[in-house]
This record gives sequence, structure tokens and C-alpha cells, in this order.
Amino acid sequence: MKIFQTYSVEKGKHQVNSALLWEYRLEDFDWQKYRRVVVERVVKMGRLSDWYGAFDLYGGIRGVRKIARDEVVDLTPRELDFMCKALNINVQDTRCYKQAQLRKARLGS
Repeated sequence: MKIFQTYSVEKGKHQVNSALLWEYRLEDFDWQKYRRVVVERVVKMGRLSDWYGAFDLYGGIRGVRKIARDEVVDLTPRELDFMCKALNINVQDTRCYKQAQLRKARLGS
């Protein structure tokens, strides 16, 4: 997506804003273990610099795309749609969408 065009020029210069992870102690925070939480927070509330920070942490746009597709589960439909458009992911391929469909089926609606 065009909003990420400047990332390749600025690689390695960003960090995720600690305010997105307000309830965690970042001194001993395991960034790999909680990668799903980090990506969810960046999608929900992050600025462009937070997206770039996530890219730096998780292997670039491809790494964040994989986490977003395979691990992220707690997004509203609007947030899911934005994430998929920003990262060029098919909505039906995401774990978040699949779990929402399962919930609907179980509830019979």
C-alpha cells in the first residue's frame, strides 16, 4: 500500500510507542511472545511510526502480514478491513474473520 512506501528508506529507525502497551512492564516485555498483542494494538491505535516499528520488530511488511493473517483475533470488522487493505490480505484468509464466522455459526445467527 502506498502509505508504507517510505518504510524501505527508514528501515530500523522506529519503535512501537510504549503507550500502546500501557498495561505491560516494557523492561522485561517479551516482544516475540506477545507479537499478536503488539500487532493488534498497532492496527487499532498505532500511528505510521508504530507500523514501521512493528515492521522493524517482526521482519518487515511480510512478517507483520503473516502475524496479522495467522494470529490476530481481536479486531472489529472496521479494524479488520483496514488491516487487510493496508497489508494486502484477503479478509477471508485471516484467523480473525474465520473465528468471527465460527462464532456466528455457533450462535445460530
